[in-house]
Order: sequence, then C-alpha cells, then structure tokens
Amino acid sequence: MNKLKVFLLTFLVGGILVGCSSSKLSEDFDEAALKADAQSIVQMFCNNDYESVVDKMSDKLKAAITEEQLKEVWEPIQNTIGKFDSINKEGVVGNNDDNQEMATVVEIIKCEKGKAQFKITYNKDMKLEGLYIIK
Repeated sequence: MNKLKVFLLTFLVGGILVGCSSSKLSEDFDEAALKADAQSIVQMFCNNDYESVVDKMSDKLKAAITEEQLKEVWEPIQNTIGKFDSINKEGVVGNNDDNQEMATVVEIIKCEKGKAQFKITYNKDMKLEGLYIIK
C-alpha cells in the first residue's frame, strides 16, 4: 500500500511537469538563490517540516498535495536512507511549461545509509510548481 501511495504522489507531481521542455536558465532567475532555496527545501524534509514546504508551493501545487501526502512519501525514504549528511551534487536547468518560464533544481543528497534525489521546480515568483523525490 505504501508503494502505491509513493507511486501515486510521484505520478501526480510528475504529471504537473509533463510537457515541460528543458533549456537554458532564464535571466529572470538567480541560480544562487534557486540553489539556496532548494537546499532549504531539502532541510525542511529532513526536519519533517512539511508545513513549511507547503507554504512555499504555488496555489496549483497546494491544491494537489497535502502535508500528509508529503509525509507519506518522505518518511519511508528517510527511514531507508537514514540521517542527512550532505548535498552530493546539485544543478539547475530552465524549463518552459505552457510558455511560462520555470527553473528546476536537482539536489542529490548523501545520507548515512544511501542517497536521494530531489527535483524542485520553481516559477518566477519562487513558488514550487513541481516536487519529485526518488531514492
């Protein structure tokens, strides 16, 4: 049942990003600010602060994902990979979804028993438009 929940939430969030095309980062975004904010999102998850994650979401994403769903997806991953150690790799790419400029930050984190990858997509207002977590 938990695998089904993880799959459904992943599908839901991933579906929001369908149709996005990757490109160079728009000049409307500050790469350093994107990376810093994405790192804070990772820390919110590591601290189980789902309310703060939801507060950073766009209205569209808030309508699709709840704090409880974030918890249902993250806690099994966290239980498998253990405590956060460091950010192993990160990168930023520009996206265009329905002629709206977006930016996606990929954070690969190292933990005591494994790794996880976060793909965090932002709109120009620095609100989350997509969130994808894989172990």
